Amino acid sequence: ACRRHPGAAEVARGLDRAGVPQGASAVVAASGGVDSTGLLALAAGCAAHGRIAVTAVHVDHGLRAESRAEGDAVAALAARLGVRCLRRTVTLAPGAGLADRARAARYDALVDAAREAGAAFVLAAHHADDQLETIVLALARGAGLHGLGGMPTRRALAPGVDLVRPCLRMTRGDLRGACMELGLAWHEDPGNARVDTPRGRARHLVLPAIESIAPDAARRAARTAELARLGDVLRAQHSDALGAELGSVPRASLRGSPAALAASVVHRMAGDAIDAAALWQAADAAIDVSTEPRRFPMADGRTLVVDAHAVRVVAAQGTVPEPGRQRS
Repeated sequence: ACRRHPGAAEVARGLDRAGVPQGASAVVAASGGVDSTGLLALAAGCAAHGRIAVTAVHVDHGLRAESRAEGDAVAALAARLGVRCLRRTVTLAPGAGLADRARAARYDALVDAAREAGAAFVLAAHHADDQLETIVLALARGAGLHGLGGMPTRRALAPGVDLVRPCLRMTRGDLRGACMELGLAWHEDPGNARVDTPRGRARHLVLPAIESIAPDAARRAARTAELARLGDVLRAQHSDALGAELGSVPRASLRGSPAALAASVVHRMAGDAIDAAALWQAADAAIDVSTEPRRFPMADGRTLVVDAHAVRVVAAQGTVPEPGRQRS
């Protein structure tokens, strides 16, 4: 049934878009929730076609009493699907930023499991609704093209292990529907119902409003994110062609350019070490007619300088940094 389900073909297409080779070994991050349960079943369907070899991995953060039962359910489902299951338990050190610490520990555990399984890929069940949430939050922060590109289809987790998101063109409803059609049970994470976090408010308040205006917005937003990521790559290539990667861009090459292009060049040179206000001030300075030097301090101790001839990054000691060191 998993092999014949149309969702398996969509997951296979997601693997193709991410450049996962035919027959590659992958582990599926399986929390026991509806999204990862759907992905595990559909990935098993792909495995039945020989597209990939699959191992399930459940990571227990030890934060909820029911987490052991969720791990047992994942192991039972994996056995039902004929898939090997690895389980990891992580211990979180005390401190602030619980969600970030849990995420980092989870990814470390998934990398460890992938290496045990001989897999080069970790599959995560992030979908189009998650992508739209990410885009909304990035837009609210004033993010550029990189932020509006949302989550990438594939990124490195560790040497030799990449995170792959094959469901970014599928919706939460697609994965839930697959679970229901295949007769699969799942555990509801109570954290998903929270509205006291930025992502929770986006999920429960903003996205329903967007969907009421434009049904199926999440699926279209996922495609838009792909275009934004492509645009970000082209923007970076253009900025580098002007010299941004080397830390100095002639002002003559920016003469007559829109401020947005100059801002892209500045961001390529300074990355997140310069705040949004200073970035746009530097961009305006880069394209104006003044020859007076303007200096913009950066968070890492370097300085972005706009003088009569160039926009350049100067190291804290007053020397131009080595080529490529300032790349964001």
